[in-house]
Amino acid sequence: MFKKDQILRSLLIIGKKIKESFSLKDSLVFLFFLFVSASLWFIRTLRKDFDKEIQMPLVYVNMPNGYVQTLELPDYITVRVTDRGTAILGMLIGKRFEPIPVDLRDLVHKHTLVTSSLAEEVQNRLNTTSVIRGFYPDSIHFRMLKLDEKVVPVRFSGNIEMERQYMLCDSVELRPSVVTVYAPKSVLDTISFALTENVTFENVKDTLETRIGMLNQTGISYSEDKIELCVRTEQYTEKTLEVPVFVQNLPSGLNLRLFPSCVDLSFNVGISAYDKIDASSFSLSVDYRDVLDKNKKLKVKVAYNPKETFHLNLKPSEVDFLVEAKQ
Repeated sequence: MFKKDQILRSLLIIGKKIKESFSLKDSLVFLFFLFVSASLWFIRTLRKDFDKEIQMPLVYVNMPNGYVQTLELPDYITVRVTDRGTAILGMLIGKRFEPIPVDLRDLVHKHTLVTSSLAEEVQNRLNTTSVIRGFYPDSIHFRMLKLDEKVVPVRFSGNIEMERQYMLCDSVELRPSVVTVYAPKSVLDTISFALTENVTFENVKDTLETRIGMLNQTGISYSEDKIELCVRTEQYTEKTLEVPVFVQNLPSGLNLRLFPSCVDLSFNVGISAYDKIDASSFSLSVDYRDVLDKNKKLKVKVAYNPKETFHLNLKPSEVDFLVEAKQ
């Protein structure tokens, strides 16, 4: 115990003497030369050749229509390269490699891709001084399943929100209106139409023409990747007409007098159809059977209205009545 304490005191005394023998200036000079020496050593080291494994991303393109890939494919391959330390450092700091395209059309019948066949694409993404030493994995295996097919209509599954005072001139137009769907037979039997991706277009007032994708569903592919969407619009306005009310289900020996016999019908209609719509375009009615329910007033119903009209409003919506026997 005595020896241990004595050794500790000796070390403290030596450390104190070393500290007293160096001034702040000497310490700064020492640190400067230490930094310079380390920098020179680092630069000399980077001039040497190094081996490094680099991950190179892959992207799979041109899946043939009517086929689906049943094996899980790697997102990247590992490439072992040799190059100067400075070049390796440059590749590791902030460099993103452009994915290497793998054309699936060439692999329908081959089933295996030897990764060394991508050497030219890999080299184009490396420095000219880089030497490729190997690939991992050495091959990628594919299993393409041939699917059944069926032609079905296309349906738009998104949402179109119109600008205030604007409306659709017609239904949404899709081109092509039908596509071929590829899927296993058990799945294909449950499909009666193909859906587009679910997208929303807001504040639409001008004619909209764009391309949208098909809804992505596992194990299903389509003959078309994109569908042309056309939405034609126009402004609408309000119009009011005085329209006569007819009686339904009236017994042959009776008359039913209505008060009033005509009601005001207001509705919204597109500018292009404004002048085409008149009172004869509508059919309003009451039902005599409502009299038998001892109603004091009869509710006016819209039996027919043109498809160009919407937001219909009746004033009054109920009428008084008087039942009379025919003379």
